[in-house]
Amino acid sequence: MKNRLFLLALTALLFTGPICVGTAFGVENAPRISDREIIERLTRLEEGQQSMQRQMQTTREQTGQRSASLQKGMEESFGAMQKGMEERFGAMQKGMEERFVAMEKGTEERFSVMDERFSAMNQRFVAMEKRMDERFSAMDQRFVAMEKRMDQRFVAMEKRMDQRFVAMEKRMDLMGDQTGQQISSLEKRVDDRLDAQWNLTLILIAAIFGLIGFVVWDRKTAIKPLERRFTRIADTIERDLEPESPKGSRFARLMNVLRELAPDDPRLADALRRHSLLEDLPRRPA
Repeated sequence: MKNRLFLLALTALLFTGPICVGTAFGVENAPRISDREIIERLTRLEEGQQSMQRQMQTTREQTGQRSASLQKGMEESFGAMQKGMEERFGAMQKGMEERFVAMEKGTEERFSVMDERFSAMNQRFVAMEKRMDERFSAMDQRFVAMEKRMDQRFVAMEKRMDQRFVAMEKRMDLMGDQTGQQISSLEKRVDDRLDAQWNLTLILIAAIFGLIGFVVWDRKTAIKPLERRFTRIADTIERDLEPESPKGSRFARLMNVLRELAPDDPRLADALRRHSLLEDLPRRPA
């Protein structure tokens, strides 16, 4: 499709080119092109296009060959690299194996030396254990002897303590008997004193009640004559003064009489005024 469009564009240019040139110059007329020339030109164009396509194909083939050669070169280089890496890894593995072998030999030698040292240490520990066993056996014998001595001492101490406790018990029994006797004697004394105090308290209570009765009797005997006198005085006052009369007592009536006589008797009025018995009464002119 692209080739056909390209050919159509070329034919259009060929046909329209002389007309445009003639119109541009306006003097010269373009020569006419025959059909053969057009066909020849078209065939040439097709041949040129085919040659271009061939060149493109050749360039594609060349690029494919180049890419294939590049791929082959890359594969060969990667193969060489892999071989070199494998050789290097092999050499590294061999070196590491040799080093590990040397390390194993060194460690075995060191462990052998350590085993010898541990064997020597075991021998030393065995000797130390023997010495410690001998010392512990001696210490056990000493402790047994010490235990025997301590047992003997404890037995003697127990005997002494038993004797002392027996003596202390006897003393405590004697002290208890003595204290019991003293307490019984004290109880008797306290009972006697309590009885005496109780008798004294009873005597005091009886004396107090007797004193109270005597005081009451004395008061009654002393008050009776006073009561008689007071009754006599009251009877005489009631008889002489008559305070309960409806007209008033005799003293009040006497005062009223004196007040009635005072205006006529100036001496009587003055005497009553001096004794503040007639203050409201007016004085008579001389």
